[in-house]
Amino acid sequence: MANRITCNARPELPAIQMQNGLTDVFMEVVAIAASALAQTRSEQAFASWIASRDQAVLGLGAVGFDIAEMPWHIATFAEDRNFLIRAITAAESKIGWEKLGYEPKEDWLMPCLMRFRMLVSAFEPHDIRPNDAAIHSTFSESNFGRCETHGIIMHADGCPICNRSVLS
Repeated sequence: MANRITCNARPELPAIQMQNGLTDVFMEVVAIAASALAQTRSEQAFASWIASRDQAVLGLGAVGFDIAEMPWHIATFAEDRNFLIRAITAAESKIGWEKLGYEPKEDWLMPCLMRFRMLVSAFEPHDIRPNDAAIHSTFSESNFGRCETHGIIMHADGCPICNRSVLS
């Protein structure tokens, strides 16, 4: 099984395709970095949304997504996109990696982070799908608790790193 991250609004850009193990690592390092940087409710919503792509909850091969599915809002689009790019940069800089309990394979992970930056950078406000905005209001209205162990802004079912540990 594999997961794909796409930007259907920009079909000329290649999707990110990852096996399940790499997907866990990818989502965990981005969730840690986003959580470390998140200050506004919108940023916290993005960090929680990223953490919610949790294979321990959703199932193996079931956490791929299109960039348009993220909790974008027209009013905060520029700030949100800038936040995501800063979170990707922080993940590339290994912010919080010591919380993982393992050493990620950089030669596999870094190209995925680079491609993720490309997809996010190419996404534009007019690419936001109206139906997705209604779905994401739940993230904007959530109370954003943090995992005491990993510092991740949790999703409704907890922390993806803790959830993975339970399965191991």
